[in-house]
Amino acid sequence: MKVFQVLNHFLPHQTAGTEVYTWALSKHLQNNNVKVQVINPNYGQENSAAYIYDGIKVFQFAEPSIVDRSLMLGYRKADGLAAFAKYLEKEKPDIVNFHEITGSNGITLQHVIAAKKAGAKIVITLHVVSYSCNTGNLLYKGKTFCEGKIDILKCTRCTFHEKGIAPFNPFLNLASVALYKLGIDSRKWGNRFGTALGTAFRIYFLKKRLETLVEYCDKVIVITEWYKKIMLINNVPQEKITFIPQGLPFKSLDKYYFKEQPFSYPLRLIFLGRISNLKGLHLLLEALADLPNNKIELEIFGQSENNEYEKELRYKTKDYNNIHWNGKLLQKDVIRTIQQFDAICLCSTISEMSPLVIQEAFAANVPVIASNVRGNAEQIKHGYNGLLFSSKDAASLKIQLLACINNPRLLQKLKNNIAPPRSFESVGDEYLDLFKKMI
Repeated sequence: MKVFQVLNHFLPHQTAGTEVYTWALSKHLQNNNVKVQVINPNYGQENSAAYIYDGIKVFQFAEPSIVDRSLMLGYRKADGLAAFAKYLEKEKPDIVNFHEITGSNGITLQHVIAAKKAGAKIVITLHVVSYSCNTGNLLYKGKTFCEGKIDILKCTRCTFHEKGIAPFNPFLNLASVALYKLGIDSRKWGNRFGTALGTAFRIYFLKKRLETLVEYCDKVIVITEWYKKIMLINNVPQEKITFIPQGLPFKSLDKYYFKEQPFSYPLRLIFLGRISNLKGLHLLLEALADLPNNKIELEIFGQSENNEYEKELRYKTKDYNNIHWNGKLLQKDVIRTIQQFDAICLCSTISEMSPLVIQEAFAANVPVIASNVRGNAEQIKHGYNGLLFSSKDAASLKIQLLACINNPRLLQKLKNNIAPPRSFESVGDEYLDLFKKMI
């Protein structure tokens, strides 16, 4: 059996949940005599390339596309599509497992169609919610959990609210939907006003993209129960959906490694993730600003994106002696590093599917203080094995931090209720069984 794993980036160049998941799955398949390759774009390059990571062949197909408006809006295909299709025709994989679909020069819907035309069985593993949510957080107007059904009127209204133009919402929403009904895609006007008015068309294409994706896929893999329900709400055939729960790609620490010590100030927090607005580090720093330095301490570990967001946060915290910036943490050191802290903060501003960092924290027997979005709320029960705060609300996060400071016994109670995460071997076995049945 030959299986291709397809995504936008891979280790060691980018280390995030999807990349680690793909690596762990590839190694498990290899260990069961499956021929595996990872495929991703060689961005900005006229030629294809290849390298080996941990015994896995990684093929990077030529992707010289210049990213412009027409590419981003899907009006033209990525230049690298031909190189991708040619490689599949040459290698003839039995199964192509996509882990990401984007809309520009990464892995697109057109790549899925090309793989299907090459004769492979197609699988899509859904790691993010953007297949069905334009804002990416599945919170209606940023407040209440959305049922998840793609509705052009409702989703357009929510998108305008998310973009911060709510005062003009009634006019823009009605105008955008009216243009959509008239068949006028104002995004082609080439200006910001046209792009805003084209929001209803964007929702329409989101719906069509999901429908087409499901049409060309033989199996749709969901890693959470709640997103399976959303797929069903959006008319994805139940027989195409396979639920394979998330697992931890690394061994949990045995209980005898846990060094239980009486709590002492300061409360030691760890932030672990990309330094990006989507990960919400700014919310944590805002919550810490008014808390006493001698009662709480934060260590920041993350992959630097060297952007204005990071520079601004570093400048704001340069005089804080209780906030320390560290570099990227090697994956092999993550669980043991987390174990040295009292709690980990996960401040996602979008609804991540099933964050790996929660599994890693539970493997280290450390409670998670997380934003109350779907992907977090499915794993964390507030006040039982972790704490939840209102999404994008630094004041709500501050309340949870104060609860930990003022009641040290709370953290011990949360720790006592943490269950060890599922082994990734179970995840890999379920994939293997599925692939065998498919071919």
